[in-house]
Amino acid sequence: MSEKMNQSNWGYVFRELREAKNFSLSKAAGDYQGSTNYITSKVQVSRFERGISDITLTKISGLLENIGVSFEEYLYHIRSYEQPREISLVEHLGRFQELNQLDKIEEQHLILANDYQKTKQRKFYWLALEFKAYLALKNFKDYEIKAEEINAVSDYLFSVLEWGESEIFLFGEFIPFLSEKQVFDYAKEVVNRTEFYRQFPQHKQQVVLMIRDCALYFIDKTMKEEANELLKDYKNLIASPIVDVYNRKEYKFVEGKYLLMVGKKQEAQQIFEFLAQMYELLDYPETAEMIRKIVTNK
Repeated sequence: MSEKMNQSNWGYVFRELREAKNFSLSKAAGDYQGSTNYITSKVQVSRFERGISDITLTKISGLLENIGVSFEEYLYHIRSYEQPREISLVEHLGRFQELNQLDKIEEQHLILANDYQKTKQRKFYWLALEFKAYLALKNFKDYEIKAEEINAVSDYLFSVLEWGESEIFLFGEFIPFLSEKQVFDYAKEVVNRTEFYRQFPQHKQQVVLMIRDCALYFIDKTMKEEANELLKDYKNLIASPIVDVYNRKEYKFVEGKYLLMVGKKQEAQQIFEFLAQMYELLDYPETAEMIRKIVTNK
């Protein structure tokens, strides 16, 4: 969303979806004897798929309807196709962070900063800032996040109507540099501006984990009102008739931490004891003991 989509990829993505749905060119185009849903000729669709010629958005919408794909899902697949490098870079950043390879993070930051200088594409600017933010957080060399960079991130995030993976990760990396009010406001944006993104299970999990971390952020700061509000959002996000043991377990842990913060020690102890017993049944006695100590350490 931060960059203009390359329309030369639209036909390629349509072909991938059509073939995945097992539709012939004729069926997708509605170009066959007795058809009641004719959109255009199968030759024209073939030319569109191969990038030889364009067709109108109205016809694309009709073709998508013929193969049972919403226009929103189509745009999502186009965006995913066009961002393989960005996704790979985010994965690299996470791996470098786990291994504390600050020199690797700096190297990638400099490459991305150079890419931005050469192309002026904002996606490289945001990615470079994500890598720089971690270097600044670790006090590596003389790296620091400046006020104008925080303002740039702030303006960008509020300008995007529907957040995706890149916006969520950008916000996550900048949490240490934002004011408490900004963290709360952006956490609410994670909930409010990811409606389409959350339709895909693997991406909804990213949203859930971000809200979990933001709720814990305010619990650790003993900010009751903000923590309570995000805990409600967290609960709504995982509400589903399908049992998701991991997310339900994680939610109960955060709820227990919140109850401790507001002085409801007995209720918190019941939750942590339940979680401890669960871990014991799963043969994780060390984790069970750690959970029981949360209440006593308070």
